[in-house]
Amino acid sequence: MLTKLLPDQIAKFWDVIKYAIEESLPPIVGEHPDKMNRILTSLLCNKTECWIRYRKEDKTIFEGIALTRFLHDDASNTKNLLIYCLYGYDKTTDETWTESISLLCKYAKKHKCSDVVAYTDIQYMIDKAKQLGGEAKYTYVSFNVEKIIKKFN
Repeated sequence: MLTKLLPDQIAKFWDVIKYAIEESLPPIVGEHPDKMNRILTSLLCNKTECWIRYRKEDKTIFEGIALTRFLHDDASNTKNLLIYCLYGYDKTTDETWTESISLLCKYAKKHKCSDVVAYTDIQYMIDKAKQLGGEAKYTYVSFNVEKIIKKFN
């Protein structure tokens, strides 16, 4: 089951969530020493949302975590739901992945988003996006400011 956590639940499970985030941060995140505190603040203020996939046995077992946030492109007036990071504790089945992305798409539609978007270099995720009728055609490019300036000056 995929469920959006409330701020008090995020605080309760922060150690488990923090590990997943650290293992799956997107390429846009730098090495700021306070980044995890900033992410936690964003979650607790509901600017970023935490979703968990779990199953109940004798206790609650987390299968995966996703952080999402709304992106608004002012230039085109387009709103999208960004999967900020995604982490699986266990191997995820195709059915589980399809069910989870379907729920996120319904959530995005409810909030008037055009698309659900994400960054990934994991081939399975790229293939799954294509299989579900999505696109996976852009390459992430970044220029480290300090390295470039040092190289050319």
